[in-house]
Amino acid sequence: MRVNTSNVQKFRVEETEIEEVGSFVYLGSVVSVNGGTEEDVASRIKKANGLFFQLYPVWRNHNISKGVKIRIFSTNVKSVLLYACETWKTTNQITRRLQTFINKCLR
Repeated sequence: MRVNTSNVQKFRVEETEIEEVGSFVYLGSVVSVNGGTEEDVASRIKKANGLFFQLYPVWRNHNISKGVKIRIFSTNVKSVLLYACETWKTTNQITRRLQTFINKCLR
């Protein structure tokens, strides 16, 4: 991937041409030519949603208090959701998407 460069020459390593891509996943985050924030947020919401449903038996268990369930949600689901969020550009749309997901889960 090339960002902010006018060089279009092919990149080679020991006679092997390196493929040029528009986006890729690095350490679980989507990196793309245009920033990738929207794609990364969508990916994070999908991963957190999957984890939320894996914990479904915990949410349905009546022997676990609401306080403990909220702590489990914060330490597990929210940490997956917000991993690497410091690299995202902050917009109102992204903030609304994240808050909507959290509110949906807490209902």
